Amino acid sequence: MNSIDCERLDSLDGWVAIKTNIFEENETFKLGFIVQWNVIESKFAVTCHNRTLQRQKRKDQLAVCETETSWAGLFSVNDLKNVHRQFTGVGDVVAPYFPDLSDFKEGNIWDMIFLGSNRTFNQDDQERDLDTPCRQLEKYFSTAIDICGRKIVLDSLFPQDERDVEEYFENMQEFKRKTMQDEVTRAKDHLRKILQSHGGADRMILLLQIYHEEDLAYQDLVTVATTFYQYLLQPFRDMRELAGLYKMEILKSLDEEELGPKRIAALEREAEEWRRRGEDAVSSIQDITVSYFIETSKALGGMLRVMGEDKRGFGQASWASAAPRLEKLRFLLAKETLQHMRATEMCLHRKKHTIREKMGGLSGQDQRGPETVDNLEIQYYEAQLELYDAKFEILKNEELLLVAQIDTLRRQMKELKEEVVYYDVCEDPEELQSLSQTAAPLDPTHSPVNHLGRRLQQLEAKRGNICARRAYLRNKKDQCVEANEQKHRAAQHSSTHFTQHHGVALKREKRREDEERRKEWMDQERERTLSRLRSFREKRQGSYVLKTPRSKMAAREPQCSDLPQPLSIISIGPSSSNGAAPRKTPRKLKPKDIPVQIFTPPLPPPSPLPTTPPTTAVPPPQTSSPPPPPPPPTLPPPPPPPPLPALTPCKTEVGDSPMPLSEREAAPFPAKMTLKQNLGSMDEVLASLQRGQVRLRRVQPLAPPGPGLAPSGGDLRDNIMSAIRLGVKLRKVVPAVPLPQDSRDTDLQRSIKAAMQRMKKVSSDSDDEDEERGGDNTPSAEWDS
Repeated sequence: MNSIDCERLDSLDGWVAIKTNIFEENETFKLGFIVQWNVIESKFAVTCHNRTLQRQKRKDQLAVCETETSWAGLFSVNDLKNVHRQFTGVGDVVAPYFPDLSDFKEGNIWDMIFLGSNRTFNQDDQERDLDTPCRQLEKYFSTAIDICGRKIVLDSLFPQDERDVEEYFENMQEFKRKTMQDEVTRAKDHLRKILQSHGGADRMILLLQIYHEEDLAYQDLVTVATTFYQYLLQPFRDMRELAGLYKMEILKSLDEEELGPKRIAALEREAEEWRRRGEDAVSSIQDITVSYFIETSKALGGMLRVMGEDKRGFGQASWASAAPRLEKLRFLLAKETLQHMRATEMCLHRKKHTIREKMGGLSGQDQRGPETVDNLEIQYYEAQLELYDAKFEILKNEELLLVAQIDTLRRQMKELKEEVVYYDVCEDPEELQSLSQTAAPLDPTHSPVNHLGRRLQQLEAKRGNICARRAYLRNKKDQCVEANEQKHRAAQHSSTHFTQHHGVALKREKRREDEERRKEWMDQERERTLSRLRSFREKRQGSYVLKTPRSKMAAREPQCSDLPQPLSIISIGPSSSNGAAPRKTPRKLKPKDIPVQIFTPPLPPPSPLPTTPPTTAVPPPQTSSPPPPPPPPTLPPPPPPPPLPALTPCKTEVGDSPMPLSEREAAPFPAKMTLKQNLGSMDEVLASLQRGQVRLRRVQPLAPPGPGLAPSGGDLRDNIMSAIRLGVKLRKVVPAVPLPQDSRDTDLQRSIKAAMQRMKKVSSDSDDEDEERGGDNTPSAEWDS
């Protein structure tokens, strides 16, 4: 049988990962079941109500409850037996609660054909006790809820759609990540358990066994942690490589192909987008690397602390067998902490670079430009102080590495010096003398002690350089702290001044609003007074005018105009004078002596009021008659008032119609990236990140030798003399014409340049020296041993 044809026993094809917490219930609900026998269908009708949700919905009836509160279904006897079989598979305790349903037999095809048998079954249903089994089923379902859980019971009785089955499956990528994270947690717990068992070790032999188990547990932790963090790094590595590849292709096409301006602009935007994606991927790689070294340094710190506590319980002779492991732990802890601080340093450099880009990208249109520059400068100082702390920690751990090596060398030199040489017994003194003469004299310069001494001097010199470097960084940090405090004081003073000025402006604005409110109230009172005067004049005209609602609306229409309404146009009845107050009559007329006539003038269409002065209006005819005697006859009716000028309808401005909202473009669906496990050391990842920060310098090609110069292979003196004879050709420099700039933009650029200079003053020297030295930032070869 071919091995390819046979299926592997450990194959996972066709298997799916099920979530472990699919049946967890975060909230407790009270469910109520109602069971009745359906005679027509010959089945049990089961209804379930979520009493808790119903009560909540009843309290808040306006809230829309998306969760179902009731379920219902018809179940035959066989269906209930199948559901009971599922419940017993979850919990055997529910088996005794299932009632006996043998009396409820399902009908067959003959029962539907013969009517007589149907009558018999109907009589049997009437005589059968239907209430007791229903109550027993209700109790059974309530017990199943307590034993099996609410979700299992509801899904078994009232199944949902098939598309909801995917909710039970795990996402394979997330499942793999969670599994690896659980392995890391398990390895950390195992190491923590071993560290807690040190208290019961009272003998050195037992303690050495525990140390061996502890070393194995730490190696296991490093292995699973490296696998986990390499898995997390893989997508960002792929994105970094993909971004670099696409960017190179775009730049190649821009250099070699002849494209139009639109295509060139589109390719430049695409290249910028890929550059940004690559930088984001590198940033994520740095953050993940920092997280890994935090885990390892924390584990080594716990191991070293516990071993220091164990040292107190043993003497010097007993502890001599465990001293090399203590030195090794100190060395490993210093190395892991050093890697952690170097990764943190890269993150802080990235943060500073981002702040510089934000400051350089400010434009002159932003009115809050100076304030933004100040905030970015303060952020830069804070990042620089964090960077100085990281540098101090790096120097501290480098010194710890040197101290560990110095202690090891001193211990080895002490052992070599205290080494005792034993000689064989010689009976003849001449034989001993001949042996000493024939023995080759040892060169003291090549002895192991001298070699270790030279190595010790080199390490001491490195330690002195670290101390000098620490002193220099301490001075630079003091300058940065002083600049930061000065900037904070300036910002606080500016904030206080702004608050005071803003308070004055608020008071001024409040006073202006009060004045506007008072002016508006005065205008309203004036209009109200004028309205009262008009009504008083109308009442004193000698006739009452009954105004219809339409006429009132027409009378109110002129109030929307900007100019005041002339009194001659508003008046309806005859007036004694134009625009003057009514004269006082010698006596007050009684209502029964005043003739009353009702006028209903035609309503003209609304129009804006004329702007002519009151003197231009046509005055009504002056009619004056002496007051009638006590028994006078009725006076003739006064002449009708002149018609009002035609009013044109008011034009209303039609606003622009609102523009339709633009549809938001849907985000592109991210393509799946195939992740390949690339196991390796996290130290290699950090080294690759540090190599990626080295920038290449542009090298200008050498110009060919001039006609008067000797070839490069000739004598150097001849070349120099030929260059002196030729002289230097001067080029005419055209002065650049200064472009006119906005004063506000110039002030912003000036503040940005000043901030850049201050930032460079507190950080440029140390950063440039670190980039130029380069070799000091990488661990030395002997430290990796």
